[in-house]
Amino acid sequence: MADPVFLIDSEGLVSFYGMWTHAPTLKKAIDGLLAGGGRGVSGGLDRAPHMFASFVDGWRGPRRGGRRAVLEYDLGGFGAGTMSFLGNKAKPVLGPLALRANPLPMAAKLGLGGMAAALILGLIRRRG
Repeated sequence: MADPVFLIDSEGLVSFYGMWTHAPTLKKAIDGLLAGGGRGVSGGLDRAPHMFASFVDGWRGPRRGGRRAVLEYDLGGFGAGTMSFLGNKAKPVLGPLALRANPLPMAAKLGLGGMAAALILGLIRRRG
């Protein structure tokens, strides 16, 4: 789950610290550091828990631990064991979004958000 990452500049100082390793965020920080000549603060501190990648690609660990590990992960993480199992099953569809190195363009984020909102509204109208 949590997997911190440090980016060190050319002078040996911490340029970026991410509490969760997230490839798109790290790429932005590396690009910023390179644009600044390899020195200075690049992105600073990222405390966001990037759960989407863990949801899609996090099933191997609990699977190795067996049923007991998945049950304890579910109890301790509000259903995270089962969610990681479901995310693994959806990996062919969700993987290109969750496991990408480059940040998703804003237009794509807005489009995906609009589609999700339309889906939710459609489900609500269907029930009512």
